[in-house]
Amino acid sequence: MKVMIAETAGFCFGVKRAVDLAFSNTNEANTFTYGPIIHNEVVTQALEQKGVYAIDEMEGHDIKRLIIRSHGVSPEVYDQSKEKGIEVLDATCPYVRKIHCYVRDYDAKGYHIIVAGNVAHPEIQGINGWAHGKCIIVKDAEELSQMALPEGKFLLVAQTTYKKEVVDQMRAYLDKQHIEYEYINTICNATKERQEEAALLSQKVDCMLVLGSPKSANTKKLFEICAANSKRSFCVQGAQEITADMFNGCETIGITAGASTPQIVIDGVLDFINKLE
Repeated sequence: MKVMIAETAGFCFGVKRAVDLAFSNTNEANTFTYGPIIHNEVVTQALEQKGVYAIDEMEGHDIKRLIIRSHGVSPEVYDQSKEKGIEVLDATCPYVRKIHCYVRDYDAKGYHIIVAGNVAHPEIQGINGWAHGKCIIVKDAEELSQMALPEGKFLLVAQTTYKKEVVDQMRAYLDKQHIEYEYINTICNATKERQEEAALLSQKVDCMLVLGSPKSANTKKLFEICAANSKRSFCVQGAQEITADMFNGCETIGITAGASTPQIVIDGVLDFINKLE
């Protein structure tokens, strides 16, 4: 079987930066991450083995050093850390940090902020905090069309890992309704390139593997794209979830991986496939 691996598979810049920062501070006692540093259990379990655990709130923990996750947090987390004398190491993805600045500045100018994204995702929750919890969080154009938007001017931004097609549909709706808004493209290049490459690769192969955690938003979106092109697409966390039956009758296998999937997972899958031949 021929295996084709996407060039963009695995850690993006922001994730690698966050993971490197976390592991470089595992020798410091009472160090925690605010939420999982990234959405990958292999990485978070490795940090736990070195004594660095994820927490969702500061109360009840003896914290000396707090690492801010790659998804970012609301300003309240920084304020609470300062009040408690906790040293903060900020691993927020630079692309997410830009959204925080846009949202903060436009909110101060009186704009209503529309954010395309998943309301339950930590990146979105952090972004919302920079507009004092007033963001209008919308998953798609259909949901937007059912909302009674307030009067005034709007800023439209998106979760960094969101699908461009969904945001374009939202923009088309706003244009059709003659709603005054400014749009800033906040979908990171790594996400765009990863999704485009996955779309092309999944059309060329007999079987497509998308590697990553089911908690990873960008991994799930990669799988959606691949599944639309290839019925034999599988989303797996690693080699332990793969069986030989997946590849029956296949001559070519394509592999991509979410931005929070470490190289060790990709290597494990390749090793599994190589042993089948």
